[in-house]
Amino acid sequence: MKRTSWGTLGATALGSGLASWVVLDALTSAGMTPQPPWLTAAFLLVLAVWLVLRGRAVRRMVAGEETTMTPIGAARLVAFAKASSITGSLLGGFFVAWIVVASEHSSAPLNQDLILSSALNLLACLILVVAAMVVEGWCRVPPEDDDAPPSSSMTLA
Repeated sequence: MKRTSWGTLGATALGSGLASWVVLDALTSAGMTPQPPWLTAAFLLVLAVWLVLRGRAVRRMVAGEETTMTPIGAARLVAFAKASSITGSLLGGFFVAWIVVASEHSSAPLNQDLILSSALNLLACLILVVAAMVVEGWCRVPPEDDDAPPSSSMTLA
């Protein structure tokens, strides 16, 4: 599996943010003001902590230390870390769009609450993305030195 690049995550966040901004701007222009949930940040932070704790077991396994992690568990965890980083960037773009839309009339008390909750959720998204990228790095297995390619100078007798 190829490691997730920061460019991919940035493009994902940008695309999500632009699409979300269009929809949220249309909704607020129509007089609807949906609220981003406060519990999203708590869920994302719990997910980031769980990911880092499980990632430490993979890091121990890769280093050859004693652990309860299995190779299939490590493969599942790296796939989950990749999905978490992409999900965090998608949600991050969404919450940036909330901040932009609410900032248009930031003096209104409702919009101040929207900006605060969106900023908190955005911070949780960033923490999840960083945690997922760190765990992806821990799950990288270094190439074996003794797996050198066969020499082409061998001849058959």
